[in-house]
Amino acid sequence: MYAFWMRAERFYTFWMPLIIILLLFLAIVFVFAYSYMDPRKASRKYVTWGYLGLIALGAVYFFFGHLEYRYWIEQNDYISPGIRSFETILGIEITEDPSIVRSYRRSDSLKDNLLALDMYEAEQVTIPFSYTYAGSQESNHYFTYGDEDQYVFTLQGDINWTDGERELVGFEFRLVDERFEDIGFYNEPDIIFDSLSLPESEQQALSDIDTNGALSINDMIGGWNFGRQFY
Repeated sequence: MYAFWMRAERFYTFWMPLIIILLLFLAIVFVFAYSYMDPRKASRKYVTWGYLGLIALGAVYFFFGHLEYRYWIEQNDYISPGIRSFETILGIEITEDPSIVRSYRRSDSLKDNLLALDMYEAEQVTIPFSYTYAGSQESNHYFTYGDEDQYVFTLQGDINWTDGERELVGFEFRLVDERFEDIGFYNEPDIIFDSLSLPESEQQALSDIDTNGALSINDMIGGWNFGRQFY
C-alpha cells in the first residue's frame, strides 16, 4: 500500500506537473521558432512534428499512468488537513495552517473519511455510559454528574434511543504502515465518536437544572474526539 501510494503520488504531484510545465515552455519556444523559420525549409516541418510527438508521448504517459494509479485520485478525495498535515507539489512540502488542521480534526466528516481510506484500519470501541440524562433542548443533550448530580455537561448531536443499552461507541484508527506518518498522515491519538445509546425510558425534556456552567463532553471524557461541540 505504501509503495503504491508513493509511486502514484509521485506521478500525480511531480511528474505530471513537471511534464506539463516543460511542454508549456517548449510551446513558447516552438511558437518563436516556427515564426522565424523559413516555411520553405524542411526544418520547420521537423520542428513541428517533433513538438507534436512530445505532446503525444506525454499524453500516452498520462493515459497509462492514470490507468495504473487512478485509485490514488479516489482515495485522495477523502484526505483533508485533519488527516494529513502537509502535501508535496513538485517535491515542495506545503504545510497546512495549524488553525485549519484543528478545525478539520473536529469536523463531522472525519470519521467517514478515515473509514474510506485504505491506509487506516478501524476498530470499534464500546464503553459503558453511566452519566444521568437530564433532558434535551433543541440539539443539545444535558447530563449531570457529581455526588449529588450538581454538575452539568452537554453533548450536541443525536442519541440512539434503545430498549436498554447505555453505551458510548466510537472508532479507533491506526495507520496500516507507520511510514505514512513520514509523509504527514496522523496516527489517530483519539477514539472518534460514532454514537451514544440510551434507554428510551429516559427520554425527556430538559429538567430544571442550571446549564450556564455546563461543560462540553470533550472536557469530560478524555481520549475521545466528539467533533464540533458549539455549546
